[in-house]
Amino acid sequence: MDFKKAYWIALAATFALASCSTTPTSTSQPATLPAEQSAGMAAAPESLSAARSQLAAQMQSEQRIETTLSWANEYLQQQRPEDAEQLLGDLNPDTLSTETRFQWILLSGRAALSQQNATPAVELLAKYQDEILQYPVEQQAQLDLLRADALAMEGKLLDSLQQRVAAHPLLNDQDQDYNHGMIWQLLMQLSPQELANATQSSGGDLLGWLSLAQLYRDPIADLDAQVARLDQWSAKWRTHPAISDVPAMLDALKEAASNRPSQVAILLPTSGPLQNVGKTLQEGIMTAHYQQKQNSLAPTLRFYDSGPDNILAVYQQAINDGADFVLGPLSKEKAAAIAAQGTLPATTLALNYIESEQVPENFFQFGLAPEDEARQIAQQGAREGSTQAGILYPKGDWGERVAQAFADEWQNLHGTVTVSRAYQEGPEIGEIVEELLLVAQSEARGKEVSRFTNLDMDIQPRRRQDMDFLVLIANPNQGRQVKPALNFHYAKDLPVYSTSLIYSGESNPRRDQDLNGIRFVDMPWIIGDQNSDLHKVAAEQWPDGHGRYERLYAMGIDAYRLQSRLYLLNTLPSSELPGATGRLQMRDQQVVRKLDWAIFMRGEARSLPQVTNPANSLPVRSNAVSAAP
Repeated sequence: MDFKKAYWIALAATFALASCSTTPTSTSQPATLPAEQSAGMAAAPESLSAARSQLAAQMQSEQRIETTLSWANEYLQQQRPEDAEQLLGDLNPDTLSTETRFQWILLSGRAALSQQNATPAVELLAKYQDEILQYPVEQQAQLDLLRADALAMEGKLLDSLQQRVAAHPLLNDQDQDYNHGMIWQLLMQLSPQELANATQSSGGDLLGWLSLAQLYRDPIADLDAQVARLDQWSAKWRTHPAISDVPAMLDALKEAASNRPSQVAILLPTSGPLQNVGKTLQEGIMTAHYQQKQNSLAPTLRFYDSGPDNILAVYQQAINDGADFVLGPLSKEKAAAIAAQGTLPATTLALNYIESEQVPENFFQFGLAPEDEARQIAQQGAREGSTQAGILYPKGDWGERVAQAFADEWQNLHGTVTVSRAYQEGPEIGEIVEELLLVAQSEARGKEVSRFTNLDMDIQPRRRQDMDFLVLIANPNQGRQVKPALNFHYAKDLPVYSTSLIYSGESNPRRDQDLNGIRFVDMPWIIGDQNSDLHKVAAEQWPDGHGRYERLYAMGIDAYRLQSRLYLLNTLPSSELPGATGRLQMRDQQVVRKLDWAIFMRGEARSLPQVTNPANSLPVRSNAVSAAP
């Protein structure tokens, strides 16, 4: 797989502002193209070769052009961009009328973006720029959205944002719904510094979007202050496209402010085998607490040792001391013991996930579940149009659990697991990789065929072709054995996706050369902007960092932030908190994380731009969902 194609990672097209209460508008019906309006036009054949043969047999040039455009459009809706590209390539754009050339440009650009390749779309739009400027404004606006998608795929997020904001007034209602949600996706992906710089240098509607995003994206801002700032924003931007969203945001923030805790009890192990974990979480909590105190009112914190066996007595003591919010405990068993008590006297956020499906209505769970990461990989693969995946995971209950989480989600998304193998670290990894790829069988078939012919035969061994990508569950040491084995056994082009386990969190270019090409999910604290104010505070307080516990430190930061935002996440299903461990949302009283993507390149873990799936771009969207704030 071409590296540039592999480089760009798609986000879900269902992104919503944290304070959003607007019901997402479905855009599952594609915009109608004129070519689809021809009476009696047959559906596209299942086989591309049959389609091309039938088109070649059509003597009437105009009918052939209309049919080609219609079938290419149909293939795009079926997530078959390569076939659409082949059909469109059979047309000579210089012989097309102005109207049909517009359709050809639009569909050709979409076919390129659907294959995660922005360059052809950008070049196409540049080539016909003078002609495009003569198109009706509605057609220009549709091509503007195509250009915006291409810019985002190239990592030019601010340029894409500017393009979308400029085109927005020219779009129809359906396209505006889609574009509204996409504007928010881009705003959420800008780094804090990019957002601040853009706000200072922008004007018009773009400034309105940017300033509203800044208001929202402050995770430690005082809720009362945010309400006041929203009121001010509404007064200033009365005619802004986002103005209809603000009343719902205000109501939600006011409710959250009235429900915030005044005293938080924190139950962490300060003794026993988990005391180092508890200490790291506490340091993260205190970092976030002191930062908030500099900007707004903060609750009183009281710490309790959850190490002793009688966790219910510790919990009751916290309640007796006046706690109206309990953060912890960390142990699954102890969290389950508290949940089993029925309705609790204070809202409780356990720092782990328990097995029980029935929990009190004021009991919530938050943790760093690798299963969530595996599910996100499955969702990403589906958004990219993949249908077949392989899994390679370490032997043991933990590896099986993570692999099963991917498999379950992948199959729910109508994907197929073509092969699944467990491994142990050591010399046998190479053999397992060879077996997984069916290289020996390929070599044997080639030799068998060559026995019956005197012709020169290409009997070069090949890997199996029924895997669109491989899910690798591995730590860095294991990954450094697996990826070279994949390369050696003719699978260098096979996309490999992994969880955050693959990255130690510390730069080691010399050793991590063997991980080059692996894409993985990880938290913003690890692979995001390392120059944020909070990173600077953490570096001052803990100059040596926290080593292998760094992700737990980030979890402590988010655990503290959740105490004031939990009500908002729970009452508004579309709400989201931009956290250190990911973008946090609530699902069935569990806080789940949406992580960022990175790739190993030249031994370094590099953050990837995050854009929407170009296959869902307008005007043809087979399963996209617009999510306006």
